[in-house]
Amino acid sequence: MDSMKEAYERLNLPENASREELEERYTLLMKQFRSEQRRNPDNAEEIEARFSEITKAYKFILEEERRRSVEEMARQRYAKFKGFAGTAEKIDHFLRYYRFHLLGAIAVIGILVYAIISFINHQEEKQRLASLPPVDLSVMFLGTYMLGDAGTDYTPVEEAILDQFPEWQRVEVTVTYVPPLDSSNPQDAAMLQKALLMLSTERPDMYIMDENAFNWVGHQGMLQNLEPLLQGELKDLTASEQMLSAPIEEGGPEVPVLIDLMSSQLEEQLPLLRNEYYAGISQGAERIEQSVTFIKRYLENPKQP
Repeated sequence: MDSMKEAYERLNLPENASREELEERYTLLMKQFRSEQRRNPDNAEEIEARFSEITKAYKFILEEERRRSVEEMARQRYAKFKGFAGTAEKIDHFLRYYRFHLLGAIAVIGILVYAIISFINHQEEKQRLASLPPVDLSVMFLGTYMLGDAGTDYTPVEEAILDQFPEWQRVEVTVTYVPPLDSSNPQDAAMLQKALLMLSTERPDMYIMDENAFNWVGHQGMLQNLEPLLQGELKDLTASEQMLSAPIEEGGPEVPVLIDLMSSQLEEQLPLLRNEYYAGISQGAERIEQSVTFIKRYLENPKQP
């Protein structure tokens, strides 16, 4: 990506588009590409490659806006020098350069050491992953979920799930934080951007989300239609009020895509601070049978009175 003009053209937006228009456009394109992948599974890799170019353009614009913001802050900083602003900035840069020249050399050495250690750790991690059993189910929790200690090691969540499925050997859990949609906190806006990028790159078998996350992405075609299951394996385990519905194709009818598991033992068993659990199967799920087993088993085991 060589220019902002090219990036905006790739997103089919004018160069004066607002941040809100940029976010809406990227979300729409992500939805369209997912829909195209479902219609043309044989061309999924080619479609994914085209969407990666869209993501590259989106990231380029965000980075360029950040750079311009830094430049504007510098301009305001040196504005007090008026006609000598340029000279003041050059002197400041000169002093910074030599003050940090030695530190820069030390930093380069540090980076090299870090790179070597990272490479060794990466090789060890590859060996560790190769020794693990295959994944039986991958789950993304999407919403305001967090551990009681506010940590990021979700091994306890994986272990809690495996306790309920002794026939499985390995579960992968990721947690993507989605802040309240009505928040005006700039940090929450950044978290929402991060969540959007996670959704564009991760392909879990299942999503478990709260209503806030559903209102954000539930209508983007990322979930499978659960109606066949509700008429089949899950017929006697669910009621209509347990469903959240959304269209899975643009302009299509709303169909059930999430099942409420809040009356099951899931809430009691998972070490997460959240009390909303709506489960659905991803459009890109590789392990659909295990996803159905997960939902069914929790529906069969309601909370104890």
